[in-house]
Amino acid sequence: MFSKQYLLEYYQREYTWERRHVVELVTDLANAFLRDWRPDHDRQRYDSYRPYFLGPFVSHPTGLKKNLVDGQQRFTTLHLLLIHLERLLKEQGDDDTANMVGSMVRRYAGGQHHYTIDVEERRACLEALRAGKDFDPTGATVSVQNLWQRAQDITDALPEALRDERLPAFADWLADRVYLVEISAADRDLGWEIFESMNDRGAGLTSLDLLKSFVLSRAGREQARLNDAWRKMLADLSEFGRQVPSSFFETLLLARYAAADGSEDDEIERAFHEWVRVRPERVGLKHQGQDYCDFVLETVAPSAEQYRSLLEAARTRTEGLHAVFYNAVNGIESQYLLIMAALRRNDSPKTVQEKAQLLASYLDLVFVLRVVNNDSAIQAQDFREEVHRLLPAVRDTSSVDELRKLLGREAAELPDGFAGVEKLSLHTNRRNLRYLLARLTAFVESESGRPDEADRYLGYGATASDSVFTPWEIEHIWANKYSLHVQTGVANEDAFKRERNRVGALLLLEKSINASFGADIYRDKLPHYAQQNLLAASLHPNSYRRNPNFRKFKEKWNLEGNFSAYPESFDKKAIDERGALYRRLCECIWHVDRLGFVGATSFVPPQRSTSQRKKPRYGVQIADLMRAGLLKEGSTLRGELKRSQRIFHATITASGRIRLEPSGEEFKSLSGAGAAATGTTSSPGWDFWHIVRSNGTYVPLAAIRKQAIEQGILEQSLPTA
Repeated sequence: MFSKQYLLEYYQREYTWERRHVVELVTDLANAFLRDWRPDHDRQRYDSYRPYFLGPFVSHPTGLKKNLVDGQQRFTTLHLLLIHLERLLKEQGDDDTANMVGSMVRRYAGGQHHYTIDVEERRACLEALRAGKDFDPTGATVSVQNLWQRAQDITDALPEALRDERLPAFADWLADRVYLVEISAADRDLGWEIFESMNDRGAGLTSLDLLKSFVLSRAGREQARLNDAWRKMLADLSEFGRQVPSSFFETLLLARYAAADGSEDDEIERAFHEWVRVRPERVGLKHQGQDYCDFVLETVAPSAEQYRSLLEAARTRTEGLHAVFYNAVNGIESQYLLIMAALRRNDSPKTVQEKAQLLASYLDLVFVLRVVNNDSAIQAQDFREEVHRLLPAVRDTSSVDELRKLLGREAAELPDGFAGVEKLSLHTNRRNLRYLLARLTAFVESESGRPDEADRYLGYGATASDSVFTPWEIEHIWANKYSLHVQTGVANEDAFKRERNRVGALLLLEKSINASFGADIYRDKLPHYAQQNLLAASLHPNSYRRNPNFRKFKEKWNLEGNFSAYPESFDKKAIDERGALYRRLCECIWHVDRLGFVGATSFVPPQRSTSQRKKPRYGVQIADLMRAGLLKEGSTLRGELKRSQRIFHATITASGRIRLEPSGEEFKSLSGAGAAATGTTSSPGWDFWHIVRSNGTYVPLAAIRKQAIEQGILEQSLPTA
């Protein structure tokens, strides 16, 4: 597919996929590769992994190139993914694999480079993506704006598990083991005839159609009434997308009736009508007639209304359901599964709202804690696992009070608190850090009597629409010039870059305002900050004068000692103080009492032994080697970026995290720590980090892992289920 060149006719040039489509494709590809990958596999083993089929596409020849008639959305997204992989491979110094991927991205012919999908309006955007540079889509076509946004989604969706030493093998697998079938028509007219035949003629019945036929044929009576109820359900849910009614049934069955461990997920997602037909008693269909009528009128119809209210809250920030909106912004689609598991068909609208907000708030809390503690488990699949873990207990609750107590216990067992905020910095986590700063900014504003504009700070206006361009950006309080900050307490340029990216040195400002500051020094920017949101304005002394609402806010949340003005300069000590302020704000926003949970009072990490830790889904982690006695707390790690001859240091903590030195920021993965240390977006962590032996020699952690696998040491040390 990517060994040729393709054109798009003018009526085919719109790229319309939304974030959810991109995330689904990237997640499916990642999971398909990772199900076969093992840490003891060499690079060549990828050719024995199971292939992955992405369906057909239609083209017709136009000179030396081909015109795409069907498949443009998939093809464009794969093209964006290849561009991202090429850049990551170059960062890792794997030029050979990067060149292989690069040859799929574009070709050199006729004295110039041509992208595989050769559309002139896309060129500037694609060039920026290849170079890892920023691109301003303002003024570009809607399709190009969407292209840029979906490229950012690919960056977020590619799991950290594929941004380490697995990346080259994944690139090989993607190039050689992911298949599409090309249907090549003789000309344009025949191409469109084939396209219409595939998409419009003789369309097969869907699972939704077959389920309706199965249920209504056995109801025996009230056919017209049942059909009306079914059609209303379809019409109401279809407003949110053509596939939403089917997604509703999948969610309903998985949430309330299927095995809670996820073992039946694939079966239901493949053909939910067949799952119901084989197990009708699981959904209460024991006897023909009344059971089938009740299923439509007493289960499907009210549940569809509940589901619709959640979709509306995810699309438009709704009072009492803000957390549902926030989770939608962060791509936590599995929230619907968990919420629907807690709802009962006779729940009042108020009860539905309370249950939904509680469960969505818990998932939001888990997300934020993982972000501030540099835990890479923030992809859709990670939250799917968390939802399945909670599902049995949530199903057993019936009242709001029971749910509050359950979530209170769960919150008390979360392994991390907000201490990590003070060391948190900007690296590969820009999107997530933007989210954190938006929530902090909106909290200070709303609690000080100003409008709650969290949705606007998140860049979505009033609606979580995929197509809206983000107008808010992260602002560095320090200008990007070391010579302007030699008096701020930093020892050298590396230390300057480290401090400048710490969360305490960051704000959230509107894009146009942020751009206008340029490289201004702090004292020049301070008067402008005074006119912005209160979190930014609190740097200026005027915010503390004749501002009774701001004063009441500080008193209410016991923050008087945390807010300070910096009228003359903003140095390293100020960054430390602002980091402590942001931590306190996090503890206020996500305090269990404010979230409505019962039975937990604070985030004090429980004293868990390492033997209780869950075995990681992919590969080996530092904690596994510590249990095996091959590594220990306090061990020194060394990494070297050979192309720049820079040396980096880290230590291993008691919990198996990697603490970067001298910043103190901790990471749960070696690749995350390596990427943050080197300022890149990927790192082959097991090869990058070396253990420093007492005799001064360095041993790559990959060698220690290999030894543990070959000798079976890990199997001996892993805890039983």
